[in-house]
Amino acid sequence: MSGRRPWVLLLALIALLGVVAAVTSVRPAGTSPGHESTSDAGDGTSALRLYAERLGYRTGAVEGEFQLPASSALLFVFTPLPSSGYSAGQAAQLRSWVQGGGVLVYAAESGDPQLDQALSLRRRPDRVDAAAGVPAPILGGLRRVQGGAQALPFQGQTQQVPLLRGARGAVLGLTMAIGRGRVVALSDPLVLCNAYLGQADNGRLAADLLALSPASGAVLFDEYHHGAMASSGPSGAWTTTAWGAGLLWAVLVLTAGLAIRGRAFGPRLSLTRATDRSSAEYATAVGALLRRAGARSVTLQTLDSASRRLCGERLGLSGETGTATFLDTMRRRAPALAGELAEVEAGLGAASSSDTALLEVAHRLHLLAFPGFESHPRRAA
Repeated sequence: MSGRRPWVLLLALIALLGVVAAVTSVRPAGTSPGHESTSDAGDGTSALRLYAERLGYRTGAVEGEFQLPASSALLFVFTPLPSSGYSAGQAAQLRSWVQGGGVLVYAAESGDPQLDQALSLRRRPDRVDAAAGVPAPILGGLRRVQGGAQALPFQGQTQQVPLLRGARGAVLGLTMAIGRGRVVALSDPLVLCNAYLGQADNGRLAADLLALSPASGAVLFDEYHHGAMASSGPSGAWTTTAWGAGLLWAVLVLTAGLAIRGRAFGPRLSLTRATDRSSAEYATAVGALLRRAGARSVTLQTLDSASRRLCGERLGLSGETGTATFLDTMRRRAPALAGELAEVEAGLGAASSSDTALLEVAHRLHLLAFPGFESHPRRAA
């Protein structure tokens, strides 16, 4: 035991170092292409969700299944990922929800094709400076917002009111009424992301957008189109957390250590070579099954069929053993054998009444199939 103790201590130290390394390496830094509300990255929106909670709003997420709330609410949709974008039916469902009184804030760099079409949004192909000012005092206390370097402006349509304008009057944000609800579309979602809320008047913009929430309505974030789907199968997201990655690292290190320094629990046993079973074993097994099932009639029919086949092979007969021509041919070639076989077969019905009668008929059929069997000495029981 004393010889193993240094190795055990070394493995424990390596596991501890792995846990520390994993905890310190798994940080919220990184990128969030879809600007998820669950991400603490600079381009995530977890700060916006926390900001809403601090202002007293109930927050939640659309995930698992794409089901919008029955009551009016404020829904943020940030840059749906290409792998889980909106379908035509989902886009139509969202538009119908807005018509019923919901408020939608839709912020995406290049937009989702189906959602843009459902909301009648058109985007210009040329990029402009993303710094934007407020053309009209629609949003209180807001003069200038700043996010990314460039953005794709909207092509203003009828009933769409510009909220933010960039260089040369490019529309970078707009609002429009749809039924009893409202849509706010932004071409630069970074103005609402974690690392940008403190710049320019971005925080005021976030507060004004949260104020659009219907009375007693919740503030929701669409995470379904960021991959948070119920059909995605068993989730392995725990491995991306600090404690999960550390635990996984520790398990891997301990497994590798045990594999290297492992000891057998006993002497090695050589595997015995598989051998073919004898025909007697198969015959014994089938006989035991037939006896347990009480299938005397099936046993007699099987024995009779086998005896006929063997007798026919000795006489050079081929074909079906149950046909009338088979018996006629046997009578012409071997009248004595045919007579004995017919005599035994006549008693098959009575032989199914007991095991003793069955054994007697089986013995007689065996003698017909193997006529020299009695000449061999029997083994002592």
